[in-house]
Amino acid sequence: MLSYNKFYFPYRKPSGFTPVFLLIFFLTNSVSAQISKESNKHNKFPDSLKNRIEIGVTAGLSLNQFTEGQPQTGSNNGYTAGISFNYKLIKGISLQLEVNALQQGGRMIRFKDDTRIGLPESFETKNVKNSSYVLNSIEVPLLINYTFRIKPLWKPSVYAGGSYTYTYNVNETYQKTGNLLPGEDIIATVSGSQNATNLFNSSRLNLIIGANLKLPLTSKFLLLIDMRYLNGLTTARNKYSYMDKVGFGTNIRTNSFLAKLGIIMPLSGLK
Repeated sequence: MLSYNKFYFPYRKPSGFTPVFLLIFFLTNSVSAQISKESNKHNKFPDSLKNRIEIGVTAGLSLNQFTEGQPQTGSNNGYTAGISFNYKLIKGISLQLEVNALQQGGRMIRFKDDTRIGLPESFETKNVKNSSYVLNSIEVPLLINYTFRIKPLWKPSVYAGGSYTYTYNVNETYQKTGNLLPGEDIIATVSGSQNATNLFNSSRLNLIIGANLKLPLTSKFLLLIDMRYLNGLTTARNKYSYMDKVGFGTNIRTNSFLAKLGIIMPLSGLK
């Protein structure tokens, strides 16, 4: 006959070790949480380093005029559109690179009189021509921006820099006025357009100064309002003479005022 021995485990009242253990556990967790919090705080990038990169698209109008080296020049209108890349260097200062399609140009008046070199008078040898030139170009500006805050969400900037411009096509729209029948005083005006790329230099440099304002549009995008002035540093057309005399004239440069609107998207900085 099998017998079983019963074992009894007497109940013991918890000693003081348990409260001490709980206290140590609580303090350890509290310290760990505080250290983690401080670590995360120091690992966060300051506001000036967040969203270091901004990309955008812009479009607008250009008001153009040739330099006033000749009195017979005027203005015309064009357009501009492009993309921009902005990289924040330090707080408030950023470097911006753009690639734009740009129309520049202006108006010129030319007085032609080939009768002075012995040609018979006709509509083609003696006339007044009023031309509007549109220089279709690719422009690559490089700008230094300084940004400051008027309000927490308003970010105005001022900037300066330069741009390289390559002109691939020049369109001339003109009105030509002259005596249709010499001796009869029958004055006529004809209109037309033609390619005038060969009259202008293909490469130019511009000085740029301007200002813009970025306003919150959505949670991810900013509205850009931009205005700038482009001053031609190099010659657009060599030795232009409104009297159409060979060997006389001045070098013509381009000047433009641009007003643009755009959408800017900040990209997240390093985490």
